[in-house]
Amino acid sequence: MKVSKKEEIDDIFSSIDSITAEDNIYSRDSAAYKKAQMINSANRESTNVNDPLTDALREAKHIKDDIKDTYIHLAELYLEDMQDNLFENQFQLAEKYPEYSADVWNDFLSDRIVGVYIQKHKRTLLKTAAEDNLANPLAKNKRDNLKLIENIKEEEQQEAQKNVVIIRIPDIYDD
Repeated sequence: MKVSKKEEIDDIFSSIDSITAEDNIYSRDSAAYKKAQMINSANRESTNVNDPLTDALREAKHIKDDIKDTYIHLAELYLEDMQDNLFENQFQLAEKYPEYSADVWNDFLSDRIVGVYIQKHKRTLLKTAAEDNLANPLAKNKRDNLKLIENIKEEEQQEAQKNVVIIRIPDIYDD
């Protein structure tokens, strides 16, 4: 007895017609779809989503491993109350978190990864405040706000121009 290709494929993978609505994973009403959604959401919740700062510190090659753990912990402390910590200096942070000295906080704040991250958020905060002030008809110092926004845009342009890529082209030797 000769079997057609369709029958052969249906025998291997089962026929589409034989799948009930309850087993169809593509049907939103099926139990299989709901179970897959539950597993997916549980995986999303269990995955620890880190802040870009802590991720960047984990991947940093310029920081020694023993200092890296300290910096990651400092970043976590800093980010817990970032809105208040954003404009604080090393002395204020050492007072707020006495388990670390002002020198450790200074080294952390001086690191290039941390510095870029903090400057990005400071610029955004200052730019938003200046734009809000410009929108307020009763606010004074409109010229200062415009100058601040202009300076922030210039800084962002200068940063964008700093990204230089150097490619080494291999030497060609004639034989």
